[in-house]
Amino acid sequence: MKQTRRHISITIMIAAIAVITGCAKSVEITTDFPAPVIEPYPIVAGIRYPAELTDFTHVENPELQPEWTIKLGAANVQMFRILFGSMFNKVIELDAESQVETYPEIDFIIEPKLEEVEFSVPQQSGTDQYVVWLRYNLKMLQPDGQLLGNWRITGYGQQDQGDLGLGSENAMKGAAIAAWR
Repeated sequence: MKQTRRHISITIMIAAIAVITGCAKSVEITTDFPAPVIEPYPIVAGIRYPAELTDFTHVENPELQPEWTIKLGAANVQMFRILFGSMFNKVIELDAESQVETYPEIDFIIEPKLEEVEFSVPQQSGTDQYVVWLRYNLKMLQPDGQLLGNWRITGYGQQDQGDLGLGSENAMKGAAIAAWR
C-alpha cells in the first residue's frame, strides 16, 4: 500500500513538472518605436552596439511557473537607432573593430548595455499584470576612449492580461514595449 501511494505521488510530481516545463513561453519583441519629437543636437555621435545588446535574450524560470524566453536584441537596436537618430545631427554606427580615427567628425561615443531585466507574471504578483523592468547603462566615451560618464536608465512597463483579450505572450510583449517608452 505504501509503495502504491509513493508510486502515485512520484507519478503526479513528474506529471506536474512536465506540465510546467512543457508550457514554456517565448516572446520576441518587435515593434515600431515612435521617433521623439525633438530638435537634434548639433553633434556627431558614434554608437557602438555590443553583441550582448544586439543578441540579448533573457531566460528565466519563475518558481512553479513556465520558463520564459524573452528576445530583446533586435528591438534594443531598433529603439536606440530611432532615439539617437532623432537626438543627434549625425549618427555613425561603429562595430567592435571600428577605429574611431577613421571618423574624425565623431564628438563622442555611446555604448548602450542592457544590464538587467526583471519581470513578474500575474501568478507571482497576485494581480492581472505582466510587468517588465529594463535597466540600461549608456556608457559615454570621448573619441580616444576616455570615459565621460555613465547614464543609467530604468524602464518600467505593465500590461493587463485581460486587456483586449491578450494572451500571456502578448501581454508580456506589451509590458516590455511599455518599458521602452
